[in-house]
Amino acid sequence: MSMQNIVQLPGRWLTFDQDRVTVSDTRPRLEGPAWLFAEFEGGNSGVMSLEGSSAHAVALIEKRLRADGLIDGEGKILIHKNRSMGAGYQTLFTAVPLDTWQQTYAWAEAQPDHCLVVPLTSLMWRTLKAGDGLVVHSGRQMSVLALRKHDIIHRASMAYSEDASDLSMTAGALAQQVADDLSRNDEESEPLQFRWCSLFVPATEPGQAPANQQLAEIFAVNTGCQVKQVPMQVYHDAEGQAWSSGIAWMAAQASPRDAVNPTASRAAYLAEWALPLASAASLLIAIALGTLGTRWMLAAHDANERSETISQEIASLEEQARQLSGKAAMPPGFDAAMQFVNKAKTLTDGLDPVTGLESIRLAAQDEVRVLRVRVEQPAPGQATATPRTLRVDGMVDADRGTPGMQIATFVERLRREGFDPEPLDPQSGGATRAGGGVFSYLLKRPTPAGTDTTTEPTT
Repeated sequence: MSMQNIVQLPGRWLTFDQDRVTVSDTRPRLEGPAWLFAEFEGGNSGVMSLEGSSAHAVALIEKRLRADGLIDGEGKILIHKNRSMGAGYQTLFTAVPLDTWQQTYAWAEAQPDHCLVVPLTSLMWRTLKAGDGLVVHSGRQMSVLALRKHDIIHRASMAYSEDASDLSMTAGALAQQVADDLSRNDEESEPLQFRWCSLFVPATEPGQAPANQQLAEIFAVNTGCQVKQVPMQVYHDAEGQAWSSGIAWMAAQASPRDAVNPTASRAAYLAEWALPLASAASLLIAIALGTLGTRWMLAAHDANERSETISQEIASLEEQARQLSGKAAMPPGFDAAMQFVNKAKTLTDGLDPVTGLESIRLAAQDEVRVLRVRVEQPAPGQATATPRTLRVDGMVDADRGTPGMQIATFVERLRREGFDPEPLDPQSGGATRAGGGVFSYLLKRPTPAGTDTTTEPTT
């Protein structure tokens, strides 16, 4: 935000706008936002050492100023800075006649645009750090403010006129006062570094020493301190006369926190000052959101395309499955063929009667007499995969083998041949042997572990 710089001096107003300066005896009419750096006419700035609470500083300052005869009417006390010093504190203040304060305050608030009022003393304080000093020359007024580790030095002096000789005399006297202040405190041996800022002096021709530089040299000689010039800029008035001023440097140090305007006025200025930044930030956020939105839209488009491709592939596979469904139907007579295959498998997996007879003959040798061997078919209702078995009926031959061990020896031999003999009643399937040494056994092949021979019956 570009702002005009206005300086209020005793009896006149200076308006700086770009490279132009306007001098008037009355308050100017503003056409845009502006800083008003006020050297209140009839005001009295200074530093005062006080004790107690800083909340009572205004009342204590006013009481002391009235006692010293520095003010006699109603006034406005502006506190620029309270600085703790041991058990008390030092306060930097400006006492302004109440009518001057009210007129300046009302004029600033009545402007159509922002007009922030900053006392020159408050602005001077903002430019300082420990070990620094600043001299502000405005018209006939010269003010000095210096900051030391344990002290604040403030001096001000008014020249009789703006003639070069009067200004030089005032600069010398002011410098002597500052030198006396510095000599009273020998604890701080470090010299102060001063800067000189003239707000309105005639510009000189090339080769001539500027007036502000001549005054600064006088101040440096009398104080023994180093004095540097702030950056100066040349302005031209309506008559074309050139003037030199350091107002641009002063304005660069200004802050809305130093303004004495109401909080609402300062907040409105800060809001308008931050508006371009907020707009730029909003634009960046909008660009970022637009970029993210574009990326998400492209990602969604790619996902839709992949979904359509997968849907087409699924539809193609379903169509192929429908085309193959007719070819996958079983031919006529398939069930009868499967029954024949299952029955053949059952016969293959079951007992071989010829091999079984040979095994029984070898097992009965010299032990028992085999009376009958027959093939047992699965009982009705059993699974078709149930294998056939052999039934052996025999009797003990008393003239053969070990008495009492013939049947046991026979059974053991059958087990070695791979059978699983199951005893049966020769008549009804109840007991192992009947009267006369007759016995019956059902011979099975053991089922391998994990083999499922159960098959649903064929209907």
